[in-house]
Amino acid sequence: MTDLNKKFDIQLRQGQVLEEQLKQFFIGQSIEVKSERYIWEITGNLFIEYEYKDQPSGIAATTADFWALCLIRDEQLLQMYIVPTDTLKRITRRYWGTERDVIGGDLKMSRGITVPLDDIAHAYKF
Repeated sequence: MTDLNKKFDIQLRQGQVLEEQLKQFFIGQSIEVKSERYIWEITGNLFIEYEYKDQPSGIAATTADFWALCLIRDEQLLQMYIVPTDTLKRITRRYWGTERDVIGGDLKMSRGITVPLDDIAHAYKF
């Protein structure tokens, strides 16, 4: 067996172990899926809704354990961040009451936080 084959075999086994760990991780967990189209590419932000028509919604009302934030272009998934809901709440709270706390969403009937993609990508820091 060549070194390359040996390395492949080791990496394959490691990948299979991680796949099984991921399956086990999500058993019994709930995930809320949100998608962002186009605007994130221009602004570098995601809109995390917390209010709709003056009622708690989105991150303020969710009971999900995780949020899957999907970045879409031309109806194709480009990237997905899976973030524990409590972590996403900590991230958004940092911006509550600042210039990032904005009116937006469909028909401008929502309030939410424009969260920098970098904060989502580095969510482990929060």
